[in-house]
Amino acid sequence: MDQTIYDVFKGLLNNKDMHDVVLKVDGSTIYAHSLVLASSGEFWKQCFYEGKNKDFYSFDSKNQKWTFEISDLSKAHLLDLLEFCYTRVPKLRDDNVVKTFKFCEKFPMEVMKNHCGEFLAKNITENNVMEILQEFKVKSLEEQAFKFLSEDVAPWKKKDLFVGCQDPELITKIIKIEQIGAPELFVFRRLVEYGKDLCKKEGMEDNPENLKSVLGDYLPLIRLDLMTRKEFSEISKTMLYTIEQLCDASFKTLSNFDCKKHPISRGPPIIQKERMKILHMSANGQDWCENTKKSIMSTGISQITMINAETQTPTLEEMLKHHVVWVNSCRSFHNPQEVGDRLASFVEAGGSVVICAAHTLRNDNAKWVMQGRLTTGGFLPMSKGALKQGKRSKLGAIIQKEHLIVENVKKFEGGRFSSRILGQPTEGAELIAKWSDGTPLILEKKKGERYGVVVVLNIRPPNSDLDRKYWNKKTDGALMIANAVEYAGGESKLKFD
Repeated sequence: MDQTIYDVFKGLLNNKDMHDVVLKVDGSTIYAHSLVLASSGEFWKQCFYEGKNKDFYSFDSKNQKWTFEISDLSKAHLLDLLEFCYTRVPKLRDDNVVKTFKFCEKFPMEVMKNHCGEFLAKNITENNVMEILQEFKVKSLEEQAFKFLSEDVAPWKKKDLFVGCQDPELITKIIKIEQIGAPELFVFRRLVEYGKDLCKKEGMEDNPENLKSVLGDYLPLIRLDLMTRKEFSEISKTMLYTIEQLCDASFKTLSNFDCKKHPISRGPPIIQKERMKILHMSANGQDWCENTKKSIMSTGISQITMINAETQTPTLEEMLKHHVVWVNSCRSFHNPQEVGDRLASFVEAGGSVVICAAHTLRNDNAKWVMQGRLTTGGFLPMSKGALKQGKRSKLGAIIQKEHLIVENVKKFEGGRFSSRILGQPTEGAELIAKWSDGTPLILEKKKGERYGVVVVLNIRPPNSDLDRKYWNKKTDGALMIANAVEYAGGESKLKFD
């Protein structure tokens, strides 16, 4: 096969033939060519043709060779960068882009630096957004990072979002963002964690007085008037605000949001419980359906469309008229394959799904078990498994204590049956809480950014009003289900007037 120009130039990289540049890195030697490097950035051009930057290299005039000591990149990362110099094909990954960007800033290589910026802008996550804002002073990249903070709830769920930040002005700028796609309580919590970190660095106890001291300029920026009554309880316990401040904010809250029952964000607003459109697919008897519907509506959710999944499978078009589909079964689905296939398409279109796993995710071929693409296409946060019941169990360890699904969920008792599936978290899933025996209780997974979320509640949904063998209605089962549906609806990409 004939070699392409790409192959020819790539073959010259780290080739002794006609080399005139030696790069020392990690105790190894890499061979390169001044002509190629000079065409890749102003720094190299100045070294080879203008005699500048002499602190960075030594020159052997007899053999006409330049030797550079490289400490800013590893050998593997330097080879990735040099491959771009030789082929003009950027080889960027999450593990090398940050150091490559910094290298190209220190030793000007504008074209590669721009490639790094474009890569970072498309791959901003909760794990790198603060590093990007602190390390990279590029306007377009900064704009993308602030856009991510204003539109995505993920960074605000990250407990240590601000921890370690060395730029107080940046913290102020972030808190002042007009639109944040997360409850204001999340912003407050991230600020408190930042304050605790500052106290630790100063060798101080993180008590209210010290926290107020280190957070004094930031606390007035929190929009207390966007808090709910329940959130005020958490805020007041921190003792970071005076009674007068809380009363003033409470008055504004009652004036603006009468009888608020859920978190409010600065905008774009999350879906209100009262406006959330829910499709409840239930392959169960009428008494079961009425019990579960009454239970969730007692929490403030109202727009529920019931579908008897024993007699029909809603079309994708019908599903797409709702933010979230809540599905469970104890009797036979009309068509288990269609259920899974259509729900997968619904999630791909941006809708969210909440599954009560027992019996829906048993690992057998009974007609009450969901089949289709939702179960085989990598959407589920928990694998199918055997059904376990008959031994009482209750809420165990809460892994993600700040997750909306477990907000105000203090107690849950599964009843005499305590039905649950012995499944395991799948790849990419997040485990939120466990049963007291260690079995997964609440899990979520989002397969892609454009997709809705899939939540699994590893329970049977009816309560002890229907039969004492089901979960105890005096515990927080209804709130847990409602929180899951509300959270999933908030993660839905589907919008309705």
